[in-house]
Amino acid sequence: MSEINWVNDHFRFPVLSSSPLETHNLGKLLGRAIRCPQRPGVGQPPPTTGALIGLIGELGAGKTTFAQGLARGLGVHARVTSPTFTLINEYTSPTKDVRLFHVDSYRLAGDSESLAGEMYGLGMDEILDILDEEPLNDRARPSDPAPMRHVVVIEWADRLSELLPADRLSVRFDSGPDGQSSVVTDQTRLTHDVTGGRTHMMDGNGSERTLSFCATGPHSGALLAEVRTAIDPVQRQDAIR
Repeated sequence: MSEINWVNDHFRFPVLSSSPLETHNLGKLLGRAIRCPQRPGVGQPPPTTGALIGLIGELGAGKTTFAQGLARGLGVHARVTSPTFTLINEYTSPTKDVRLFHVDSYRLAGDSESLAGEMYGLGMDEILDILDEEPLNDRARPSDPAPMRHVVVIEWADRLSELLPADRLSVRFDSGPDGQSSVVTDQTRLTHDVTGGRTHMMDGNGSERTLSFCATGPHSGALLAEVRTAIDPVQRQDAIR
């Protein structure tokens, strides 16, 4: 499998999903990568305490389902629902090492200035300030408390793009496979199309979506590399269980 190019400004990785369960499990993979990052390789930046995930797609595309999987992968046990009316929901893992902010900007309208005013009135500026790119330091002793991670996932993130940090991970949900059908379930057979540069999880039922991951900076790029490695057929084992 080809490596992600760390020199360019954008790192892209398309994955195909054929059901809500697969989309949920892809979110779970991402959550696990954030909560339990691997040690960085040569030339890669260290993992940080904050992560911002922007979800882009039409109604019913699977954004909330993905966010629910993300929460589960982060260790959040609470029931996650889309904050369509409250705009922002906050969750904390039982172990108190993850805070998840779930944002939905669907109901927002107006130009970027009015959107900024409304979101900042809800405390969005304070939430984004939490995402300072501080290195995630290892615990000196196993008995030390786990470092707190702060994660923000935003549905309809394209409406807030001017307010968000440049280094972020975006996931675009498009209808149709744009290629072969695929799924991400415990029983699936995972194949990689080397020539097309896509990872396919084959099963053949359900409504197909193309989830296009795009990282726009070194930290989000490192996170995307972990997700890609997790669904590499060679290293799959327990990645999607």
